[in-house]
Amino acid sequence: MSSQSSTRTALLALCLAGVLSALTGCGGASSNVSPGNVVIPPDDTTDPTDPTDPNEPVDPPSGGDEVASVIPDNLSDCIADSGETAGGKPVYVISVSCLPGGALDPSGLLLGNDYVYRIEGGALRIARN
Repeated sequence: MSSQSSTRTALLALCLAGVLSALTGCGGASSNVSPGNVVIPPDDTTDPTDPTDPNEPVDPPSGGDEVASVIPDNLSDCIADSGETAGGKPVYVISVSCLPGGALDPSGLLLGNDYVYRIEGGALRIARN
């Protein structure tokens, strides 16, 4: 019987060593930090006298070239002004259901930055020239 108890003790010690190595490899039993990761808290860079709120949206820079859109006559029914504005620019809707087969033929079409475009009515495909 002593051989069975020593085998049992050896297996128990082996299992205990496995559990301890698993816990150690995972950052310890009471810690959620993985080994090798060092967490450094950020410096407090907020200045109480700074009037800007870091959570407020920042306006995009002004300037740059404005590119005028060119919508050919054959697409004027499918790309039309919605009457809405976004960011001070008119919103044009590209109606996929109006396009033959839902495919946009880009011949003669130039989508500039003078309008905001919204795609409606499905997934838009571009037809190859």
